[in-house]
Amino acid sequence: MTRLKEKAPAAEPGYGDLLGKQRPSHAGDTFSRRHPKMPRSNRAKLFAPFAALTGFDAAIRSKEVPYAPRRIPRGEAARQIDEALNLLYRATCPGGPAHGRGVPARVRFFEVCSDVHHEAFGREGLYRTLTGPVLRVDPVARTLTLGDRDIPFSDLYRITRPSGAPFSGRSRADHEGGMRHGE
Repeated sequence: MTRLKEKAPAAEPGYGDLLGKQRPSHAGDTFSRRHPKMPRSNRAKLFAPFAALTGFDAAIRSKEVPYAPRRIPRGEAARQIDEALNLLYRATCPGGPAHGRGVPARVRFFEVCSDVHHEAFGREGLYRTLTGPVLRVDPVARTLTLGDRDIPFSDLYRITRPSGAPFSGRSRADHEGGMRHGE
């Protein structure tokens, strides 16, 4: 039995002369001036992983956010929010001692999930705490303005002084009729 020698595949027409040549060298010619050699420190970028699914990692991380249901303050907690709202309203209303400046406060409030791709969207959320000047309490719109953020009364969970101490100083008129958080 005789073995047939296989022929080497024919080179593409026009490229046969390149088979035996070495890597081209461009020392000082026009090509090397227009296309300088890449620094070794930048070469690693060529092999960096490619994120074919843009935003996928962020979407996965957003699923890990521990959203919780809204807790409604009751009893003493609701009374303290009402008291703080009344004191802040009197201080920040036109003619009030802190009108235009604001009253420093720490506000804990519920922020509903706004990620439309999360199963908690619109139902559950996170509790946030912000510290800053309460510039306005609007009993008509039922919002508290803390810095540049308007927080609905229904989202309030706790209002304290920046130190954590509760607002106090309830007068007889406040007991009989003032703004109420739950109304």
